[in-house]
Amino acid sequence: MTGKNSFVASGAEKEINKLLGNKDLSFFNSFSSNPDINEVKNGIDEIKKTEYDLIIAIGGGSTIDIAKAINALANNIEKPEKYITGETKLTNPGLPLIAIPLTSGTGSESTHFSTIYINKTKHSLSHKEYILPDYAIVDPELTESIPKKITASTGMDALCQAIESYWSVNSTEESLIYAKDSIKLAINNLENAVNNPKKDSREKMALAAHLSGKAINISKTTAPHSISYPITSFFDIPHGHAVSLTIGQILEYNYHVSKKDCNDNRGSEFVKNRIDEIISLLGCKNIVKAKERIKILMKNIELENKLSFLGIDERGVEKIVEKGFTPERMNNNPRKIHKENLREILDEIS
Repeated sequence: MTGKNSFVASGAEKEINKLLGNKDLSFFNSFSSNPDINEVKNGIDEIKKTEYDLIIAIGGGSTIDIAKAINALANNIEKPEKYITGETKLTNPGLPLIAIPLTSGTGSESTHFSTIYINKTKHSLSHKEYILPDYAIVDPELTESIPKKITASTGMDALCQAIESYWSVNSTEESLIYAKDSIKLAINNLENAVNNPKKDSREKMALAAHLSGKAINISKTTAPHSISYPITSFFDIPHGHAVSLTIGQILEYNYHVSKKDCNDNRGSEFVKNRIDEIISLLGCKNIVKAKERIKILMKNIELENKLSFLGIDERGVEKIVEKGFTPERMNNNPRKIHKENLREILDEIS
């Protein structure tokens, strides 16, 4: 299962042919950058036509996500919608799955969930055993042909995932180790990876992305990801860019947590200490500087941070407010967010 263009452009096709040229291979790439339920069903139909030994997913996060979903769902008897919406649990494993990312972003090769859309609404198919790829091959050389814009967007996704994991109510000592290293790698190497890519920055961003995936595999993501889903599905803003639009604002919002609105059982002081640690990891002395650091980084890698410049008007803001509350993601955020809070956050970047 491959991306449409990246498979050839990255050199992955050439390498795979060297390794598996004498094997009987089938290829599937009939899906969009935001895979939906119909594309998953098409993939299930394809996989059922032949007895396969294993699946190799080579591409960006969407490619690996849809491969994980198709692989698992093809070997379970209920309608795919029931599993994707959480109505029914997966009971059977799929085929062995090898994930080879061609972008440094989602870390999908190291997570046990898959993002699938149904009627423009994001759902997360999840299972700790049956979704997580059996093997991941992370080769930074395969990211060298990725366009600048995609490197910027996917890199911000890695940074945002690591930050969100760090403050998530589900964070653990293990997830903190992954998130901490990922934040440091991303904040110090993303700009170079975009504007002056060299082997070193590519390697470090590949590792940052992989570690961010390992971090959220434990803690899951929070408010910025929840808010990003309608920005992507209704306004075609790439996922990483959509997430990064509110990461600075939510960082500041979470910094002002109180006992009254704290979501984390470990308490508001615990959350404040975590946010202080994130500020330090970003190389800043206070919340104002940290928020500005993120804004400047986005500017330097040419990612717009104003909704109006992305074609999102007041009605668009209301659509994001209406559709931006994925309960699980919002409940993972250390500070409660209500619609009026989200509207204020979006107004700030409108």
